[in-house]
Amino acid sequence: MERAFKRYEKDVQLVLYPFALNNRSEIAVQLALCAGEQGKFWDVHKMLYKQQDRWSKASNTLDALLKYSGALGLDNEALEACVDSGKMKSLVKADQEYARSLQVRSTPTLFVNNRRIVGAQSEADIVRTIRQELARVRRAQQQG
Repeated sequence: MERAFKRYEKDVQLVLYPFALNNRSEIAVQLALCAGEQGKFWDVHKMLYKQQDRWSKASNTLDALLKYSGALGLDNEALEACVDSGKMKSLVKADQEYARSLQVRSTPTLFVNNRRIVGAQSEADIVRTIRQELARVRRAQQQG
């Protein structure tokens, strides 16, 4: 998925919506959003998946996450303050509600315009869908 979107980064926008979170994963999502304030959302996003088995079983989720985020060169004091402030919590909740309204029930669920792609897909399949949608949009622009 990442490679497919990288190939078309000027033409597509990747948006992530958390749809079902327990307390640990909600903290992880908030931490990633806070890392975004330091320009490191995607670095933390990748770390969360790589280290999921470790941080998701830790007795203190935030401390475990800060251990890994510190290795990415993030300002952990600012991250911890951001998460503790709760300022990302309402954003996460709003994103969850929006995902529910779109009937997102599994990861990954992709939308290329209004075309829903559910489940893991090959890079070739994602690229094919992106190309089809780009062609459709260009045709519509030429006609209108």
